[in-house]
Amino acid sequence: MNATRDPIAGTAARHTSRQPQRPPAQAVGGRSLDALLVVALFGALWCGTACDTTVLAANSTAKVFDRAAPAFEEYFDYDLAGAAAPGSILQLEGVLRVVPENKLVIERLCRAYVGYTFGFVEDAIEVAELAGDFEEADRQRGRARMFYRRARDLAVHWISLDHEGMQDAIRAGAEEFERWVRHNFNDPEDAGILLWTGYSWGSFINQSKDDMGAVADLPYARILVERSASLNPRYYHGAATTFLAVVQTNMMGGDLDVAQELFDNAFELSERHALLVHVNMARHYAVKRGDRELFLRLLREVLEAGDPLPAARLSNRVARRRAERYLANVDRYF
Repeated sequence: MNATRDPIAGTAARHTSRQPQRPPAQAVGGRSLDALLVVALFGALWCGTACDTTVLAANSTAKVFDRAAPAFEEYFDYDLAGAAAPGSILQLEGVLRVVPENKLVIERLCRAYVGYTFGFVEDAIEVAELAGDFEEADRQRGRARMFYRRARDLAVHWISLDHEGMQDAIRAGAEEFERWVRHNFNDPEDAGILLWTGYSWGSFINQSKDDMGAVADLPYARILVERSASLNPRYYHGAATTFLAVVQTNMMGGDLDVAQELFDNAFELSERHALLVHVNMARHYAVKRGDRELFLRLLREVLEAGDPLPAARLSNRVARRRAERYLANVDRYF
């Protein structure tokens, strides 16, 4: 409590000292002024402890961020979006400091980290590697690990707000964790929280391949994304199925026939409008198969696609940028 005198306590003391000369209560709207005063004082006391205007403002800001988010995803300029994204992340981190249990803030911040890291930091890794600047590539890879880990931790916190026992289920092993996930997530609306948790976790693992402890966690990330795909396969343009296709292609002992089926399913879910499906299939599946013709055909389709999905315009810009780079360096992959 601050050093100033409590105005409620002071008012009570003054009333007590003058009690013998107190005038009779007057009636207002059928209630005595005494009753209205009690209500007013109680309201002031409640607001003094619960009506934190900063919290109210932060919660309102969260709603603004949530409603404004599609404007970023629909943005048309890759460079400007990349320059603006860190500022948005820092703003969301500030809002989260005030309202750490606001699910809108947690979701938007998690997705902002994932989108920025995949679209811009991983892009910087590829550019540096192609230029032979492996020191810069390692620096950017360290940033990617840090950002994906932050996104994963946010997502786990997001889950913990409504569901207990996640860490215990993880410690019990993949089979028990899968049972826990199936028990706790049964609504198609759960697809989002499951996707972003599994996607950020899996992406962290992908950037930590020299850490066997991190790699050992891949089954848990996969379980989350598989459950997302089963509840709402069309969520975020079929991103869960694309993720699973990439994992199947690159995992030890992965079945490329199964991976092809998953990629084909992702094309169907997105109606071939989410161009990162093409880019991921080219860069991972076609390269693993040694299918240069498929590689070229998929990437050329990206360059000829125009603007097929305004809701995913920025991610399609990311896809186009990578398609151009992969085509220019096709001989490095085959």
